[in-house]
Amino acid sequence: LCDRSRRGMVHLIGTPRDPNWPKVHTEAARVIEKGRVACKFSPDQLDHSRGNFAVEAIGYSHGGGQVEPSNTQHSVQNLKVLTSILANQAVKCLSGVANASYKRYCPTMYQEFKENDEALRRWKPSLRRNFEKSVFAATTINFGPQSITNIHIDSRNRAPASCAVTSLGPFDSTYGGELVLWNLGLIVRFPPGCTILLPSALIVHSNLPIQPGESRYSITQYSAAALSHFVDNGFRNDVVILEGRDTGAKNELLMARRNRWKKALNSYHVW
Repeated sequence: LCDRSRRGMVHLIGTPRDPNWPKVHTEAARVIEKGRVACKFSPDQLDHSRGNFAVEAIGYSHGGGQVEPSNTQHSVQNLKVLTSILANQAVKCLSGVANASYKRYCPTMYQEFKENDEALRRWKPSLRRNFEKSVFAATTINFGPQSITNIHIDSRNRAPASCAVTSLGPFDSTYGGELVLWNLGLIVRFPPGCTILLPSALIVHSNLPIQPGESRYSITQYSAAALSHFVDNGFRNDVVILEGRDTGAKNELLMARRNRWKKALNSYHVW
């Protein structure tokens, strides 16, 4: 889906042309359902701004009062479950499709993510890597059992960049689970096993309900905007610069903020 200047905004990847793909995404849904039963979720993880379903993020991030990028924190039990899910071969395949699609359809953004990820890992080697070849810093697993999101944007994600959302679960996509893109006035069918690349910090989105008795899960891969800002600031967060005595650094940061939208427009692939 392109804007009037033919910049690619939303990419409907669909599914690979692999006859075994139904088995792959069915296995991924199975292991997530198994993980849902094994995990212990807090009230905030069950009822939150995006909906009423179990959710857990893993990887590394920045923002929300953090002094520097750091790994997400989990209980011992939940970390064990999440690690086993990410190690599942089917889930690895889903991540591989998302990463390859991002590289193909959003090459400039992909390269920026790759360079930022490499820079941050050189600076802090302990940052978690969810998948060996992925450029995304974090992964959120929506455990459901009915992962139907409210109308929202993901304000902490990097604005021009896309997150990769993969739909999973035993549900009939002809009767529910569609992705609603409110700014665009579009409703997109979103069957299990399909991936969509979406600038979720810019486009207001949600899902339509599925049928009673069905289950829907999803995996979202993304990177927080504050990570790229941290790298651009010479591995410092904005607060350190703005509250410091270096007037030149302050002015440079404020100028970068004013011109950030220009860089963002140039990062979209034109078709």
